[in-house]
Amino acid sequence: RQETLHPLEASSTCRYDYVAIYDGDSASYPLVGTFCGDVVPAPFVSASNFLTVHFISDGTVQRRGFIATYSTVDRLCGGAFNATASSQTITSPYYPNAYPPFASCRWVLDAPSQEVVKVSVQQFHLDSSQSCTSNFLEFKDFPVFSTISFYLSTAIYHTVTYSSLMKFAIFTLQLSSCILAAECCSRVYEQEYGYLKSPGWPDIYPHSLECSVVLQAPQNSAISLFFTRFDVENHPSCNFDYLEVRNGSTATSPLLGKYCGSTLPNPVFPGSNQLFLYFKSDFTTARNGFEITWTSSPQGCGGVLYGDHGSFASPNYPGTYANGTSCEWGIRAPSGRVVTVTFNQISIDDPGDCENNFLKLYDGPDANSPVVGPYCGTVCVKKNYTPSICITIYSTYVLLLFSKQG
Repeated sequence: RQETLHPLEASSTCRYDYVAIYDGDSASYPLVGTFCGDVVPAPFVSASNFLTVHFISDGTVQRRGFIATYSTVDRLCGGAFNATASSQTITSPYYPNAYPPFASCRWVLDAPSQEVVKVSVQQFHLDSSQSCTSNFLEFKDFPVFSTISFYLSTAIYHTVTYSSLMKFAIFTLQLSSCILAAECCSRVYEQEYGYLKSPGWPDIYPHSLECSVVLQAPQNSAISLFFTRFDVENHPSCNFDYLEVRNGSTATSPLLGKYCGSTLPNPVFPGSNQLFLYFKSDFTTARNGFEITWTSSPQGCGGVLYGDHGSFASPNYPGTYANGTSCEWGIRAPSGRVVTVTFNQISIDDPGDCENNFLKLYDGPDANSPVVGPYCGTVCVKKNYTPSICITIYSTYVLLLFSKQG
């Protein structure tokens, strides 16, 4: 159900007149929000076919009140299930394919009397967030919501088991608080690495967009940003559709680049833990947009890369890297897949023994895994858009080590 509200008596804590909305058939269900004043809340979608609305007013100030519109939409996920001794399966929307953006799912699991609910997570990967506020999986006892609550974010590669203390359990998958990607393209990502795409990707992006995105890695680390695909309406000065990248967290931070057209931009190495991206489209021509991957590490290069595709480069590429550089990238493939690494160019200055300056690949999660390489010198250069080196690692995890000591 979708709600829109209008003016009520204002207070900083909404303690006088307010509307409280609960995501279920009573006030014992999760509180969606408490609203007052004259700021219209964003639309939202309930997790089930019930929604409880409480309107409270005191004996003093009166305002015009509110009008709310609602409609029913098909439920993408969630529901109520009777737990039995036989195992049952719950999956995220479209699993094993990628889940859609901005979804919120809630499952209520009901065990027989005197029994409890046991949930085992077999496979798991969400877009990570340090604060687990944007994408998370949560388990809670019901109706005592405060008894047990823990969150899973990013990826796990082993089984995680949760057992409730009561016969009811709430199982929540939160993927965002917005409805349409075009309406919610402005976001803050508080995470070490991730994947960013233009609204509508891989289809053309909508007209008249203004998206502000902040990438915020942990303190004392530096972000590396790589363009995988790029196709934005072209203009000599990028006056119509464009993507700006700034070194900081605001629209006034130093400009690192303004991009349009179909030429793949060079990687961005800001040397800081924050980047501000601003994407604008006008009301006419639209193209496919862009795909971006980013990672971060205290060394200023390296980090974790996850997904079915992506890109990375040595520091300051296509410029020269500095002496004393040491970078480690860990590539995690989705479960059941292997990693193929394709090099478009390798040019590493070394006397020839590949002992001080080199690139190594390990077929596994650490340097104890079987090694591929090392590589140094000018090994391959991209010719006629056909890469000359392609390495397939028969593992779901690959470690790459790049070292420049002299």
